[in-house]
Amino acid sequence: MIEDLVGYLGGIFIMLSFIPQVIKSYKTKKVSDLSTGMIVATLLGTIFWIIYGFLIKNAPVFIMNSVFGVVVLLELYLKIRYDRVSKK
Repeated sequence: MIEDLVGYLGGIFIMLSFIPQVIKSYKTKKVSDLSTGMIVATLLGTIFWIIYGFLIKNAPVFIMNSVFGVVVLLELYLKIRYDRVSKK
């Protein structure tokens, strides 16, 4: 029980660390300072954590990384979209 709580809290705080950047990217439409490589590496790491959580049947690891993966995908989408707009 306590292990799951710690896992969920860890996932929540990792996600909260990324959300302000997603909001800023969306509001300002400026993403040139963001590294595509960092976003892709974060996404790949998250995908491996999702697979790991599934394989060891650990709900907090699987669920929190799945949600975080969506957040990272959104940032990657914004990076691609707004980089294209700024280069026109």
